[in-house]
Amino acid sequence: MSIKVENLSHVYAEGTPNETVALDCVSFEISDNEFVGIIGHTGSSKSTLIQHINGLLKPKSGRIVINDIDIFDKGVVINDIRRKIGLVFQFPEYQLFADTVYHDIAFGPQNLGLSEAETENRVKEAISLVALDYEEIKDRSPFELSGGQKRKVAIAGVIAMKPEILILDEPTAGLDPKAHKEILQMLKQVHVAEKNITILVSHNMGDVAEFADKIIVMDKGKVALTGSPSEVYQEADLIESIGLGLPPAMVLLRKLKKRGKNVNTSAMTVDDVEKELFQLLRSN
Repeated sequence: MSIKVENLSHVYAEGTPNETVALDCVSFEISDNEFVGIIGHTGSSKSTLIQHINGLLKPKSGRIVINDIDIFDKGVVINDIRRKIGLVFQFPEYQLFADTVYHDIAFGPQNLGLSEAETENRVKEAISLVALDYEEIKDRSPFELSGGQKRKVAIAGVIAMKPEILILDEPTAGLDPKAHKEILQMLKQVHVAEKNITILVSHNMGDVAEFADKIIVMDKGKVALTGSPSEVYQEADLIESIGLGLPPAMVLLRKLKKRGKNVNTSAMTVDDVEKELFQLLRSN
């Protein structure tokens, strides 16, 4: 599985006084089994971009090629493409609807025409992947769960469809710090287990620094930067100039560097910073 976005442009309300260029010649590639972070401030068209990948929006120009198929070509059945893609919108728990957790997660597999036994296996596996206990939660109403549990159940409903591409739009929005961390760790575990392409849309630089293999930075509908976390964060001044904050770990190290301390300012995660601080203390 691979994704190629080539010169993608999209215009809202074209030909009206409210015409807005949302995407402007956006190009990038995502390889099989990559965990990719798409990051940008509010209004950078991150959500517009991912809705094109799922075929929910059509571009003014440009192409999206998934496994060598231009998804907007005539003759392509877009529903066949969508079956390969799981899209988790922001606040997905608002889409919970069934009387039990089991029935909510089972809805997707049942619509794929799977047997009762196959559906049950999918539900069990999805609940396990999102770090919940099947027996404890399957018969509970999803509306009685905590915010973090609701979010996990909603994501499990998409995972149960076995998408080859999993796209998540701000999956930690509105969660407390504990649930925020649990969701991100869970998503990384799902990615490793399912071996799919995972696309995490976020405005939080710390999240993508810790979990993504590749980062795509969006600004005003364009790709401002792309590369590995270490490559992207070497452009710290550019990142800050477009309104994105650096991960707190990098901010601390940059302040120490300005004070003449011998530290590696490319360290991004808490673990990396701990190692740098330990080395600094030893050297002093």
